[in-house]
Amino acid sequence: MESRFHAMRYVLLASLAGSDILFLILGNSPSIASIAQERWLYGETMCKLHYLVLRYFYLNTVLHLVAVSYERYNAIVKSPLTYDSSITRSKVVVIVLIWTVPVLVCTITFFNHGGTLLYYPKLFFCKAATDAPAFHAPAPLIVFVVPISIIFFLNWRLLKTVNAIQSNDQPVVLLESTAASSNNGPSQHQQNEARRIKDRKAAVDVCIIIAAFVICFLPEWTDFVLRNYFMVEFPPEVTQTTRCIYYISSVTNPIIYSVRKREFRGGVKRTLKRIGGLCAVLFPSGTDNAVGAHGLRQTPTGIPSIVESRAAQVAQQKDSLDSRTLNVPKRIEMNFQGCHHPTEEIAE
Repeated sequence: MESRFHAMRYVLLASLAGSDILFLILGNSPSIASIAQERWLYGETMCKLHYLVLRYFYLNTVLHLVAVSYERYNAIVKSPLTYDSSITRSKVVVIVLIWTVPVLVCTITFFNHGGTLLYYPKLFFCKAATDAPAFHAPAPLIVFVVPISIIFFLNWRLLKTVNAIQSNDQPVVLLESTAASSNNGPSQHQQNEARRIKDRKAAVDVCIIIAAFVICFLPEWTDFVLRNYFMVEFPPEVTQTTRCIYYISSVTNPIIYSVRKREFRGGVKRTLKRIGGLCAVLFPSGTDNAVGAHGLRQTPTGIPSIVESRAAQVAQQKDSLDSRTLNVPKRIEMNFQGCHHPTEEIAE
């Protein structure tokens, strides 16, 4: 809705936020409800689908983090002077692949298991049988180790470059020389400095997001590897705890956005205001949009002003007194209609 957010970095973060919301609804909610009730509540079919949903959103989140890390690496380390953050057709294809590739991987994994997804009553959870062929292959390790290694490498280079730029020790990004040759004077230099500060903050934000995900997922992954590769038996409470820590990862990103990104907070507030205005237009209350239920002009907050409210109360009391005065003859007519004429009674 705002043109200044139409950049690849913001689109990837918004896509990641959408993935977190779906993971919270489709993945976390059934698990938390089943753990609370100490039994699976949604049937055998949903239990198997839930396993695939968890694997899908894990891969989806990892691919988002890889894409965000590479986008920042490309913008700051690889080609800072020529990088274009605008949305192109190829970048749209990348986003589509981020959402579709996990579907293929989960489907192949499911058929590789031969459909051997079993319910484990101590964990209130369906998972692949430990004697399935996939557990004797390095695929689960590759799915975690390879993308996390890529993410760490890209962000290590990113932070190294940003710190070097901040201390003016690395000549790989010669923004000042470009500013001197453009004859723009100090204004161009100030723009470059502002861009450096912005890039550094963006790099730190990405690193915080990735660190939060790794910290939340590492206990779950460690428990998974030890149980399935080294046949280490943990109490069910340990596995449930590691899973709950992993589920928290879907809540960390909104917290990071709200704390670290002022522009995101402002964008969300403006979007909510626009949605509220649109709802007022589409679903009017039957009166003028600027007039309340009692004919009062609404303030920007939707509350009638105190002065107008007091004036309305006085006018209402006056109307009530006038109505009582006008109704006196009617009451007299009702009370004395059978005895005297109303005018005679009033004269008396």
